[in-house]
Amino acid sequence: MNEHKEEIIRTRKGCLGSSDGKLLLRVAQLGEVPKSEYKRLAECNGLIEHTDIPRTAAIKAGDYIENCIYEHLKETDERWQSNPMLTSEKYSRKNVKLISHVDFMLKDDEKKTLYLYECKATVLSIEQTRQTYKGQLFIHWSLGVEYAATLGKDWNVKLYLCHYDTNGLDLNEGVEFDPCRLTVRNVRIGTLYNLGKTMDIVNDFMEDFNEFYSGDVIQSQYLPENVKAQFDAIATVLKEIKEREEKVNAFKRKLFDFMSEKEIKNISCDAFSITRVDESVKKSFDYNRYLEDYRKKYPRKVEKVIAEYTKESPTKGYCLIRVNKNKDIEDIFK
Repeated sequence: MNEHKEEIIRTRKGCLGSSDGKLLLRVAQLGEVPKSEYKRLAECNGLIEHTDIPRTAAIKAGDYIENCIYEHLKETDERWQSNPMLTSEKYSRKNVKLISHVDFMLKDDEKKTLYLYECKATVLSIEQTRQTYKGQLFIHWSLGVEYAATLGKDWNVKLYLCHYDTNGLDLNEGVEFDPCRLTVRNVRIGTLYNLGKTMDIVNDFMEDFNEFYSGDVIQSQYLPENVKAQFDAIATVLKEIKEREEKVNAFKRKLFDFMSEKEIKNISCDAFSITRVDESVKKSFDYNRYLEDYRKKYPRKVEKVIAEYTKESPTKGYCLIRVNKNKDIEDIFK
């Protein structure tokens, strides 16, 4: 089953799937793509890399239970498939495909029935689970109906929800599969929303969706080409400035040694003047050390003094640019 999970991760780019059911439902309800969904669509559009979801105890337990059910199904009928991918021709668009990875699927040629099963291990009741994941179930149903139509006009689709109750279990301790906790219910899905129109909205949005910034650190390759080119040029300038500063500092050290040896205090001409500044001891009040010592004796009084004499000064925002040491400029903006 791990191969199927890897396939699901690979299809995060270029495709929306049944796990994006809530996203599509929100788009359908609002008639537009909400900003809260920009990050997922940026991943779909290749603007950012996929971030793996931490494998929590709940996720591990869900995978284990799903695998137990699948193994049982396989024993009853070898035709059962785990996480097969259904790709929609009807609802896929130029900028984004619509796919579905149902947990279990059986294509019964004798009964001309396509059986689809979605498995959830949760503390929610089965009805709460159905409502929570109705967007995902709707995608399964829609693509299942589309696939069944390609098999023949007499084919039917049956969708089931496998609900495994985890109430009272300490998932951190691991779980053992208990059939008594499992409920399987047939799910009837009507037309939740116009899926074709919703995919049109997403497709139109993706047409011009070329930039995404989450506020965190981003790699330069995800910047627009014209912005990246300007960064490239500025980084080259900064590197040249740094190299010249190092040459100037090296010259100043040699000049200081020369002036000290010859006992020269000042060199002056029309273009510049140079003054030799000898070593000295600079005295300053150690504010932090004083406060730390004072805090040990009078902790409350210190906090009161700090609060009373703290002042706020507005500062303008700015960009701090550093050129990485031992890095060629080509490496910085790969």
